[in-house]
Amino acid sequence: MKTHIKLLTLATLAAISAIHCRAGETVIIESRKADGNLNTPAWSEMSGKWKPSKNKTRIAGGSSLVATNVSICSTNLPVPVFKVSPVGLEAGKRYKVEVTFSTSKTQLAAPDLMVAVSAEGVSANTIPTNTQAFRGLGADSWNPLGTITPATNRPTLVFTYVSGTLSPVSRWYADAIRFTPEATPNATEK
Repeated sequence: MKTHIKLLTLATLAAISAIHCRAGETVIIESRKADGNLNTPAWSEMSGKWKPSKNKTRIAGGSSLVATNVSICSTNLPVPVFKVSPVGLEAGKRYKVEVTFSTSKTQLAAPDLMVAVSAEGVSANTIPTNTQAFRGLGADSWNPLGTITPATNRPTLVFTYVSGTLSPVSRWYADAIRFTPEATPNATEK
């Protein structure tokens, strides 16, 4: 019995330590896991007709993306909505938020897509109410959305279709959202 308690205590301390070490580091949330399944609970498709696609972003210079599929939506009925809830952000620290996705010659990322973004669990954010960051011209790069300062270690961003052409040949590609901590000035520096 004492051995089990010691092992449980050690495992708990290791888990807390791992979470603490992640705080303040870049966090990337992909829409799909490496096996192609939805990356829940960090990424949730709340509404819309989302499906997987093999059209993964191709970011120059390498990347830490591991999934082989992305989420895509090719119709605006019902209205497509997804949310991202990253784990491991540090409350009170400011993070740059960016999105990446891909496109193809025959199934383009919608060139006129407008997406509303709302943030929950934050004390401050500079993300505009509506963004063009998912438009086709931004494919295969990290497109800035703005910054957030979490009030909790697990804030939520909700992305909702506003307008744009969605069809079998003009899609909303949703691949990954990146949260990068921004340097804060040293209080002793002038």
